[in-house]
Amino acid sequence: MENKGLNDFKEVLRQGMIQNFEKCGYLAPVVFFYMEKRPMISMIPPELLSSVKGKQILSGMIRNFCQKNPVLAAGIIIEADAAKVNENSESAKLAMNGDIKVKDLKEKEDIIIMIFSTPEGDEMISYVVDYETKKVGEPFGEGKPDRFAGIFANFFTWNKN
Repeated sequence: MENKGLNDFKEVLRQGMIQNFEKCGYLAPVVFFYMEKRPMISMIPPELLSSVKGKQILSGMIRNFCQKNPVLAAGIIIEADAAKVNENSESAKLAMNGDIKVKDLKEKEDIIIMIFSTPEGDEMISYVVDYETKKVGEPFGEGKPDRFAGIFANFFTWNKN
C-alpha cells in the first residue's frame, strides 16, 4: 500500500482501537470506509454481530458499498474470540466446520481486531486483551496479518470467500 493518506488512516484507526479499549475496557464496533482522502466511520448495530446471519448481512452491505463507490479501503473494528489451536487439530476442524463456536473452545483468547481491506488484499490487526484490567497485550496471530478468511474477508470481491 503506497497511499500515505491510506496508511495514516490505518494507523489512526489502529491507535484509536488500542486507546479506546484501554480507556473503556471495551470497543464499540465500527465499520469504516476510505474514499479519496475522505474517511467514513459508523457504529455497527449490535444485532448485526449477534448471529451468523447478521454478520453475513453486514459483510454483504460492506461489499456492496465497495462495489458501488470509489472505496480505497474498508473494514471493521470489533471485539472477538480467537482460537489458539494448531490448524490441524480436532478443535480447529470443529470450529472451521461450525460444529463448535470459538467462544466455547478452551484454547481461546479475547482479542480486539481490525480488518483493513483494500482491492489488493486484506490485513488483520489484532491484539490479545484483558477485560478486567483494560490492558491490550501482544499482537494476536504470530506475525501473519494477512492469513485469515471468513465472513469479514475480501470486501472487494464476492468470489474469494
